Amino acid sequence: MWTKERKIQEEMEMASATSVFAPGLSIKGDIEATSDIRIEGDICGNVVTQKKVIVGVSGSVKGDIHASEICVMGEVLGDLFIKGLARFTAEAKMKGTVYSEKIGIEAGADVEVTVSKLKKTAAAEPSTNSAREKDPTKRMKELMKVD
Repeated sequence: MWTKERKIQEEMEMASATSVFAPGLSIKGDIEATSDIRIEGDICGNVVTQKKVIVGVSGSVKGDIHASEICVMGEVLGDLFIKGLARFTAEAKMKGTVYSEKIGIEAGADVEVTVSKLKKTAAAEPSTNSAREKDPTKRMKELMKVD
């Protein structure tokens, strides 16, 4: 049986492990996170995390997304670099290129994409070039070499 305290503790841990960009929030610039990301607002810039990204029904991203998994229910204009599953629900709108191990597209999704499978690579060495480290898109492309 779950106790009330344990349920509250788990909800707090889940909330602290997910960065949420709420509806009405508009951000211009790149986002880097160590947690899962849920986007319900508007992002104009690249999104980088080693965890999962959810673009909610009210969410919009104009830029590249780098993540371990993604579920798109809103709109994405840009390229996706996904290590695992890239999933598009029936409400999704996507235009760009998807680099992923797996892809799932529900009937009704509005996707105009080019799909390419990611190459599995050995653990990448950290880059010593500081210019590359400042540009998350270049760094993630190096780490996730594509066909």
